[in-house]
Amino acid sequence: MRYASIATGVLATTVLAVPLAAPAMADSSSPAAVSVVRGEHVRGDVSRELRGGHEEKRNHDVQLQKALDAIVKAGAPGVVAEVRDADGAWRGHSGRADLKQNEPTRSDGLFRIGSVTKTFVSTVVLQLVQEGKMKLDDSVERHLPGLVPNGKNVTVRQLLSHRSGLHSYTDTLWGADMHKFYDTRFKTYAPHQLIADSNAHAPTFGPGTDGHYSNTNYILLGMLIEKVTGNTAKTEVRERIIEPLGLDRTSFPEKSTRINGPHANGYMRLDGATSPYTDVTDYSTSWAWTAGAMISDTRDLNTFYKALVTGKLLPASLMKEMKATQSLDDGSQYGLGIAKFDNQAFGTAYGHVGGTPGFATHSFTLADGSRQVTVSINAMADTDEENKAAGQAVKTLLTLGSKAE
Repeated sequence: MRYASIATGVLATTVLAVPLAAPAMADSSSPAAVSVVRGEHVRGDVSRELRGGHEEKRNHDVQLQKALDAIVKAGAPGVVAEVRDADGAWRGHSGRADLKQNEPTRSDGLFRIGSVTKTFVSTVVLQLVQEGKMKLDDSVERHLPGLVPNGKNVTVRQLLSHRSGLHSYTDTLWGADMHKFYDTRFKTYAPHQLIADSNAHAPTFGPGTDGHYSNTNYILLGMLIEKVTGNTAKTEVRERIIEPLGLDRTSFPEKSTRINGPHANGYMRLDGATSPYTDVTDYSTSWAWTAGAMISDTRDLNTFYKALVTGKLLPASLMKEMKATQSLDDGSQYGLGIAKFDNQAFGTAYGHVGGTPGFATHSFTLADGSRQVTVSINAMADTDEENKAAGQAVKTLLTLGSKAE
């Protein structure tokens, strides 16, 4: 289906893969602004103001804005981004947050992060492994008996790495009909209903014999977290990650269908790339749950990924397990809830892509934690041009100021 999975295979394989080239020129008719901050965080929106010392930094700021403007020129309604390194943070935005009211995006806007949720969930699971509450090679059957066919041969590690072979329920929940999603967008699903949908379809392959992205894996991991802790998955994510890191703009909605706080509206083309955008901002994320329901902003996601790769959330032994990637069938390199991208321009980056109705998120950190990049677009890509512009922007932002530049 066009919507395939929360982190679509198309984005997972093309992001950062396009050659580094000069971004498209900005459309002078589109609202755009960049905020450049050294050593502090900015919450409010600002008009275009380029500062930051010497000419090299000013040039980087201009390249940031051009990369964002290129995403809008390719067809996206709007985009916000933050790039963070030792010099501080660059925050920029381009395009429209509300197409009806013609309102510009704002750099402090919240958004649905889709499958970037998976890295939060995998971090919780690995912390539970550290605490001895489960093992990576425990079977699903041991903790959730009778829940999935052949559960005795499916391991926690295989769920985290998308090597279980379990059918992804999102492939068949709405099929290719986005009108079906739209018409039922406020429907509430329980996790066991999503697993039942998966169980109604044959496995893609035998456990551990191949790799295929499946959202079912992370619904099971959410259920596993709740089983071994006695708490909700939302509570575990909040108490283990959100609160310790001070991610005050990050939330895990359960019943709310709204994004509470300043945000861009999320849009979707219900009939393919040539159809007009439809506002799909509000909907129940119960269907996504621990596979992709969270909300955040660019600052919080960059804070999270830096803390993760610099050892503030997991010990070195489990970070090694998380970053040990294998190829999925779409060509992407995937570890335990995190993807790896190697490129001559910047070296190695870790992170995740999240696509959910109305929003596409790209959040990555360089392997040494020296630079983080988060880009949020308020629509999922429908064309190769849109995919390429998003991938090019992330690559450009990861490359700026690197030794390989």
